[in-house]
Amino acid sequence: MSKHLIIDGHLDMAFNGLFYRRDLTQSVYELRNREDSNRGGVSAHPDSLERRMGPRPKHFTPTVALPEMRKGKVGMMLSTIMARVQDPAGNTHNALRTQANAYARGQSHLAYYRALERKGEITFIKSASDLDACIQSWENPTPETPIGLILSMESADPILGPDQVGEWYEAGLRSVSLTHFGANSYGHGTGTAGGLYPPAYPLMDALAETNIAIDLTHAADIAFWHIMDYWKGPVHASHCNCRALVPGQRHLTDDMIKAITDRGGIIGTVFAEQMLNPVWNWDDPSTHYATSTRPMKAAIEHIDHICNLTGSTDHVAFGTDLDGGFGLELSPTDYHTIDDLQRFLDLLSAHGFSDEDVAKYASGNLIRFFKNIWS
Repeated sequence: MSKHLIIDGHLDMAFNGLFYRRDLTQSVYELRNREDSNRGGVSAHPDSLERRMGPRPKHFTPTVALPEMRKGKVGMMLSTIMARVQDPAGNTHNALRTQANAYARGQSHLAYYRALERKGEITFIKSASDLDACIQSWENPTPETPIGLILSMESADPILGPDQVGEWYEAGLRSVSLTHFGANSYGHGTGTAGGLYPPAYPLMDALAETNIAIDLTHAADIAFWHIMDYWKGPVHASHCNCRALVPGQRHLTDDMIKAITDRGGIIGTVFAEQMLNPVWNWDDPSTHYATSTRPMKAAIEHIDHICNLTGSTDHVAFGTDLDGGFGLELSPTDYHTIDDLQRFLDLLSAHGFSDEDVAKYASGNLIRFFKNIWS
């Protein structure tokens, strides 16, 4: 059977490349060999005269790189600008103390994507015609076919104000979540209780002048409903699972799922142990652990739940978040690298999804979602 074109609705490629210092143009297996050692030192070169130990980012075993994406026909992705205002700590990754710092970090992520574009590794998708061209290029791909990038932003902190929305739109931004982890510049996100802050409203007014979608992932419960009450434009949840199956505020309640899908939104399935195992409660750190136990088919439980709740297969998609602050250690037990997403499509078929429904999950639903916005 020929491979379906896949769109991954949420990857953090710039974060992955810059924070973990990975060359994502190399294979996953090469990246695993190259991971930073614990030797420390100014230089790892044998002629280095100095050796020093210092703090290093915590690394997880990588599973995502551009060659494996091509191998698995993951030909398009929503990938992030990711920087948030939050008191930094050892486990907060891209947290920064000021919005100016968040803007600068966001610009570095944009520069990374532009560098990949310059090398022919990716191509920006900013319009319906760009989307059609990318789809056509993956009908008969080569080992050099660029991967299409729909630029997203995880927390709106890099947008310094409403007057800057146009700048980010011209750069290619087509989806933005207002919050992330913690309480950020525009409101409350995952792990907090509260709603939007006043600056969020003029920001949404400026976003409404474009065709940028709002991503409801990482909105605290009250903030979620504040957004839905005020925002009349397109919405989706790029990487969320179901709270009915796994506890914790990080997931969507059934009412939230219905609110998103009633407005034509798509919900991306996350491929992470902490999103798939009902033992793990995001709001209770005592339930967290370091090794995955559930296979990829556990994600089908969430897909089934959304499809049964909405009465169709029109609102589900990949939103894996793979290597987004975790790696192989908390990925499904039968998953090794991102080209295994094709095997997941086989699992959907074996579960009883028709080939048409599998194709919608793989890419069709997200294609329809963005074409409707951009037409």
